[in-house]
Amino acid sequence: MGTRKVIPAAFSKAFSSSSSASSAVVGKLSHSSSKSFVPNPHSLHHFLTKQCKSGAITLDQALHFFDYMSRMLPPPPVSSFNHLLGALAKIQRHDHVISFYQRLNSVGVFPDIRTLNILLNCCCKMGLASDGFLVLGKILRSGYTPTSATFSTLIKGLCVDNKIGEATRVFKNMSVFGCQPDVVTYGSIIDGLCKHGMVKKAKQLFSQMKGRGISPGVVVYTSLLHGFCFGGNLEEAKGLFIEMVDGRVQPNVVTFTVLIDGLCKQQKLQEANELLDLMIQRGQCPNTVTYTTLIDAPCKQGRVEEAYGLLDLMFQRGHQPGTVTYNTLIDVLCKQGRMEEVNRVIGLMIQRGKHPDTVTYTTLIDALCKDVRLDKANKLLHLMIQRNEHPNTVTYNTLINALCKQRRLEEADRLLQWMIQKCQHPDIVTYNTMIDALCKEGRMEEATRLLDLMIERGQHPNTITYTTLVNALCKAMRMEEANALFELMIQKGQHPDTVTYTVMINGLCKIGLFDRASDLLREMEEKGCAPNVVTFNTFIYCFSQKNETAKVVEFLLKMKQKNLSPDTTTIRIVSELLSNLKDETHQELLDKLPAFSLKELPSR
Repeated sequence: MGTRKVIPAAFSKAFSSSSSASSAVVGKLSHSSSKSFVPNPHSLHHFLTKQCKSGAITLDQALHFFDYMSRMLPPPPVSSFNHLLGALAKIQRHDHVISFYQRLNSVGVFPDIRTLNILLNCCCKMGLASDGFLVLGKILRSGYTPTSATFSTLIKGLCVDNKIGEATRVFKNMSVFGCQPDVVTYGSIIDGLCKHGMVKKAKQLFSQMKGRGISPGVVVYTSLLHGFCFGGNLEEAKGLFIEMVDGRVQPNVVTFTVLIDGLCKQQKLQEANELLDLMIQRGQCPNTVTYTTLIDAPCKQGRVEEAYGLLDLMFQRGHQPGTVTYNTLIDVLCKQGRMEEVNRVIGLMIQRGKHPDTVTYTTLIDALCKDVRLDKANKLLHLMIQRNEHPNTVTYNTLINALCKQRRLEEADRLLQWMIQKCQHPDIVTYNTMIDALCKEGRMEEATRLLDLMIERGQHPNTITYTTLVNALCKAMRMEEANALFELMIQKGQHPDTVTYTVMINGLCKIGLFDRASDLLREMEEKGCAPNVVTFNTFIYCFSQKNETAKVVEFLLKMKQKNLSPDTTTIRIVSELLSNLKDETHQELLDKLPAFSLKELPSR
């Protein structure tokens, strides 16, 4: 009937990625019948009424009982299957829920609204919220009325999938289907709006909710509080918190932590600590996230001793810092060069059962690189891998950048190749770092080959990549190649910036193509790219070298019109030009120079 037609279309994406999972389910079902355990009516009743409701089931149990239920004649009611599907959803086996749902019709069981709501929830949890509309269509075609749970699930899924516009439209159109939002529905849309920075709209819905006599619970208050804090609106956040407490809604650990985080981000550390005390007074126990938030704030301000005090407080209250907490301390200590203390913190971390992770190692490698202890940094990278901590792109980039700065390009290239072998994909920063280093060494062919390699590997060059190569080609007086690359950059949709144009203008001026350079200046201005003092200095220098004083004055006047002040380079160029002129010409030029350039010039 209708069910068999809808599901393949509704879950085309899900099934294309989970067909092997579906086959595995069928295989396990077939295999389950040969096991010594044989379900019976009594065990089935216990399984459905006790274990499924509590969520304390295993996948094997679910497979056994589904197999048993599907063979019963007549089959159990759909409510029994709903217990099983709901329990599978609780243990995050969404693919199996879909597979079991596919088989319901074949055993003579037809889904009800509860079944379809479970299916919709799984769809959303698998990141397929748009396909949830097809499930909604199935609900309507089956003659069921969608419930507030149906819409709440769909709205939440759309928000998680960053489809906030669709979520808002679904919320607005609920009444068309004879359904009104409840506290959960309002909570879902308010949370989604806040997470997408649409706090004003969330605030309006919050007022609408209260106007309809729906009392916001702690979850809704916390979502809106997070929105205010995220937007930096602390006064509204504090006002909402007071309203919440006055309304006898008990803030939970998440509520307090959100507000503490907001205060910390605004450097209001005293208020944050006072809120921590209030939290404890009200019987809410701070968790690791709360303490890590509080420790992070003084660390960012370099106040390590204060962070140590909070760490001690954590220990006194029986909380174990997580790896993130230790990493926060390690990071600030590394930045302050307090490496002996770093070693002590790492020792404490290991002693307390927490092991350094990728972030820990990357922080240490960065500190060693900044201290130009590259051999130690390289050894630490190998130690990290031996201990089964996988370096990420940032880890490799840190060491590659340091090697390039020390002109150890062969080692940097070997590390790049090793990175690729380890299936860690270089990003734009990796390639730009290597290309820049090769260009600075004049190794243009290698830099160009690396450009080709990055494109082959699906990494698109950006403005920095092209500008680096164009600059190197201009310096090498290879203007035809530079111009070709400049044109290619535009064709590929990358917009030249002020630096790119200035580099090209400099190259053209050096080979005497002033008209083409002037055309580029006009082009950059037409495209909304403002020239800077370096751009004008390029023209001024080239014309001063040819003693074309009229042109020097022309570009100085253009600078003044653009409200650009001369820098030390401008003053030096004009001073050198004046010193090479005869007395009468010198005075004539002085009379023509813009006032802003006169005050810096030496008297003759």
